[in-house]
Amino acid sequence: MLTAGVACFALAYAGFAATDDTILVLAFCFAAAGIAIGCVETAEHAAVAALAPTDLRGSAFGLLAAVQSLGNVVASATAGALWTLVSPTAGLLFATTLMAAALLALAAGSLRSDRDAR
Repeated sequence: MLTAGVACFALAYAGFAATDDTILVLAFCFAAAGIAIGCVETAEHAAVAALAPTDLRGSAFGLLAAVQSLGNVVASATAGALWTLVSPTAGLLFATTLMAAALLALAAGSLRSDRDAR
């Protein structure tokens, strides 16, 4: 679910960067972003609930929220600066690049996990 959500974010950001304001393309991008947030948020919280020890679960959810908040501030500030100083396309391509990097990290983690399971 997490990988699917990140892929949907990448599609949405790339679509927003490439669109010429065509209503169908914008609708697709907004739908992809909505699916992405549903997948990513659910997967992150499910992972914490399943993997955190019971006595640390509350702290684990707090740590997740802190990491998400810090990531949101840094990514939003950077994308916003690029949007303002360079172009909206630059800000959206930055977000697309982050999602591509996240996909690579998830794939590498999955391969490592598969190898360790053998």
